[in-house]
Amino acid sequence: MSFLGRSDRCLRFGVFELDPRRGELRRRGLRLELQTQPLGLLLALLERPGELVTREELRQRLWPGDTFVAFDQGINTAVKKVRRALRDSAASPRFVETLPRRGYRFIAPVEALATERPAAPRPRVVDSIAVLPFRNASEAPDLQYLSSGLTESLIEHLARLAGLRVVSHSSVSRFSGATVDPRAAGRELGVRAVLTGRLELQGEGLVVACELVEVEHGWRLWGRRLRRALEELLEVEDEIASQISEQLRLELGAAERERLARRHTEDPEAHRSYLKGRYHLNRLGEEALRRAIECFESAVERDPRYALAHVGLAEAYGLLSFFDLLPPRAVVPQAKQAAERALGLDPELPEAHAALATLHQVYDWDWERAGTRFRRALEIKPNCAIARRLYASYLGALGRSDEALAEMGLAQSLDPLSLVVSTELGWLLFVGRRYEEAAEQARKTLEMEPRFPAAVYVLGLAAAGAGRSAEAAAYLDDVAHRSGHNPSALAALGHLHGTTGRRDDALRALERLRDRASRGYVSPYWLALVSCGLGEGAAALEWLEKAYGAHDVWLAWLKVDPRLDPLREAPRFQDLLQRIGLGADDAPPRARRPRPDRRRETAGLPPSDLLPGGLAQGRPGE
Repeated sequence: MSFLGRSDRCLRFGVFELDPRRGELRRRGLRLELQTQPLGLLLALLERPGELVTREELRQRLWPGDTFVAFDQGINTAVKKVRRALRDSAASPRFVETLPRRGYRFIAPVEALATERPAAPRPRVVDSIAVLPFRNASEAPDLQYLSSGLTESLIEHLARLAGLRVVSHSSVSRFSGATVDPRAAGRELGVRAVLTGRLELQGEGLVVACELVEVEHGWRLWGRRLRRALEELLEVEDEIASQISEQLRLELGAAERERLARRHTEDPEAHRSYLKGRYHLNRLGEEALRRAIECFESAVERDPRYALAHVGLAEAYGLLSFFDLLPPRAVVPQAKQAAERALGLDPELPEAHAALATLHQVYDWDWERAGTRFRRALEIKPNCAIARRLYASYLGALGRSDEALAEMGLAQSLDPLSLVVSTELGWLLFVGRRYEEAAEQARKTLEMEPRFPAAVYVLGLAAAGAGRSAEAAAYLDDVAHRSGHNPSALAALGHLHGTTGRRDDALRALERLRDRASRGYVSPYWLALVSCGLGEGAAALEWLEKAYGAHDVWLAWLKVDPRLDPLREAPRFQDLLQRIGLGADDAPPRARRPRPDRRRETAGLPPSDLLPGGLAQGRPGE
């Protein structure tokens, strides 16, 4: 309809943009489905922010003449669809306010974005890029690993180039499975260029179409449509990475050209198995991790010298321990063996150094070797967001809070939309006893993904640390229920109940953990937390001794976890710290516990709008 073309400028409000020329509404760069008349109604309101737009004006604009006789029903339906798209509420609107029997008013600030393009000066030097998830145009589920894997491989290729900042896979994965405006995505990711693409099978061949777009003005810098045999996927990756480096006019030295052309394997079957393994590894969950291990093992069976596949094995085995799926002694030695094998094959592989460093930290409690390996990984690849994040956690576990937060800030600058980085920043603030800052950081994470359970978990811990026990209980109870009573969430809730006098509830949480432990591995660390919350110090110390005997990975946080503060003066606790290499020096700060807010406790649960709507199944800390 003509009313969608009345404005030449995009209109931005909050995280939304409306492009009248294209008739598109986008949220954080993702296109939303909205029919023509609701779009026109929204545009009419946006053109006059803060003003009443009467129902009669809307009728004349959107339903002229006799084209739609049921006007009342039509406008009411259109308003409902607009509110649904904006996640707005008629009762407490943030965007569209209803003035009964009169009309509507748009109440949020609106920014008109200039669309005039300069006469075509050369774009600035492109020193940052995001590879958005390639779209599986065939929509065949068994090809999803290929589109995801091609994206991740290109990110890994381009990250080898000095002077080019490449956004990590965890940040760009948020744009998967949707029609995305590359410029809006690029602005959100803070890069100057965006690579988009799609792939599909045609007969026995693979067709890959990709396009490189400059973010500021929308110029198309480069594009290709490649048709190759499925066995030539490695050649496709090499060709795209090489041509992008040429288009960005990157001055490559001989060493960089060699790094860019280098392959981790020459076997296409091994490479496809590796891509399948990465796909399953990113999905997490017990079944996904076991399938990832099968794929990585298949890759190293095809090519025993495939170092990256060995790193994948190390990560998958390690996660089985972190998620309480298998005892550490059953899987971490295999993880270490795989990481050491990867380093033997490629001593300059930063991912292998980072993986082995983490295992030295959480299983061997060899903090010196762990630090050395983390620093070596970052010497090789300073812009490796994963290594930065893991190194930050290492520093946080040592009680070096300021250094840890600085490193996690660097990881966040490299991986700006990573839910994991954002959540772990909140965790570091929590163990640093900066509870209000931890809560604020958790809320920032939930702005990106309201259904992310790990952020709600941290929010609950932070609220408990700040003395807001009713609020904390609501968050932690929500996480525990929606994660199938995951041990870490159940322990956090049981500890809170114990410290706030709800002894029966705490004992029920402890019994649940015992019951799970009778049927499979549960970290003794979680039972120690609940016992500590109940004031049963001797029992808590016994559970921590069991964690020590099991080489439990969560014991690495013993020095800084605020929930264990009542035990810190006990000689057995100090001895345990010495045995895991943390000692008694530089003890973490002992924040004075705020007095609980009795008014909130007696008022019951916090308002429903404080709680994210519906948590996805997941494990706190993932």
